[in-house]
Amino acid sequence: MAKSKHKEMKLKSLSVSVIVTSLVLIGLQGLLFIARKNIIYLPDLLVDKISRVSLIIAIFFFISLILRLSLKRVYNWFDEPEEKIFYTKIYSWLLYSLGIFFIMYSLGVSLGNITLFIGLIATGLAFAVRDVLMSFFAWLILLRKKPFRIGDYIRIGDEEGKVLHIGTFHVLLDSTDDLPEDYIRVPNKTFLEKSIYNLGKSVFHEQVSFQFTGWPDDKNQRLEALQQSVMKILDRKDHLRVYTDMKNDKLCLNVEYLVGFDKRLDARSEVIDLAFDAFSEFLYFPRN
Repeated sequence: MAKSKHKEMKLKSLSVSVIVTSLVLIGLQGLLFIARKNIIYLPDLLVDKISRVSLIIAIFFFISLILRLSLKRVYNWFDEPEEKIFYTKIYSWLLYSLGIFFIMYSLGVSLGNITLFIGLIATGLAFAVRDVLMSFFAWLILLRKKPFRIGDYIRIGDEEGKVLHIGTFHVLLDSTDDLPEDYIRVPNKTFLEKSIYNLGKSVFHEQVSFQFTGWPDDKNQRLEALQQSVMKILDRKDHLRVYTDMKNDKLCLNVEYLVGFDKRLDARSEVIDLAFDAFSEFLYFPRN
């Protein structure tokens, strides 16, 4: 749904661009026409400037028109949402780049100077917008390597949520399904700096750990009772495990289970309450 809305907004902006550029182009061409018919007098220098501006507007008009007519078709060539994003962006950038090069060539800039200009611009941008370039390359990696996909629930640093959109500079995460307008923007470069946890599309694996101060004599009976209690609060009974372990030379109680993203906080709270009821005298809670 989010991806469909994004595509509709893109096509709508292209339609507006086509209308605006066509109106401006018609106005400029009309002005040139009445000037050539000597209806009004315009200096030759002004006519030349208007002609150059008309050329630029005409090129962007045709690029916007081509994109409006063909972008949806290019979008539908691919099945994966990430591929749709990647190739439609590349297609749009390619057309605009060709249009800019054609404008420069039409204005009298030689191919050699265009090449030199591109090199200087690229070098300057590399130093000036390093963070932007890092986000851009991170975007390419996210789309091509696919550590997660649109619709997956992920955790990155302190943020977690459902992936709504993988943008050029940000990834949109929805942390609350009940509030559609509430989302988190995570910069793409963050995904190069921190570990990514892909939690799945509908349910994900959760683990709650408690530190023990010692073993109760009836440990096995308490573990079985705790597992039965946890089972009653979960929709998914598979992959439920309640067991003891050693971590950093300390005794631990672990509860592992599968839970829906929207119920994760309530389930975690209930699991903590059940574990406390079953082993309250043997659990260790550090104090600051």
